[in-house]
Amino acid sequence: MPILTLSPQLHEPLERLAAGQDTTVEEVVESLVADYLRQQWHETLLREMDRYRLMHPQIVTRYYGQFLGIQDGKILDTDPDGGVLYKRLRQKYGDLPILIVRVTDTPEQEFRSLRRHIEYDSISE
Repeated sequence: MPILTLSPQLHEPLERLAAGQDTTVEEVVESLVADYLRQQWHETLLREMDRYRLMHPQIVTRYYGQFLGIQDGKILDTDPDGGVLYKRLRQKYGDLPILIVRVTDTPEQEFRSLRRHIEYDSISE
């Protein structure tokens, strides 16, 4: 397991927080880091949704009905089956935040939030 060194200015409040929650500093830090990573993932996908809305008028005719994988405002891959596209993108790009969206008449869609679970063992290796 990697060892992180924290400055006393960070470690002391973490010790107080851990004591108040009857837990360890390590567990507090793991929880905080997991929350931060989830937030970053979510913010990245929100930016991709904005980019999708901007590009929609130019792509709707060409990709109507298709699922797109979008990262950094670029279409990485397409497929009529969202599940197939997800598996292909996951295999090629790993666990990067990539927006998968089906092109419809309107760019405004209800995006379903998928919770991402982080396994600490895989992070620490």
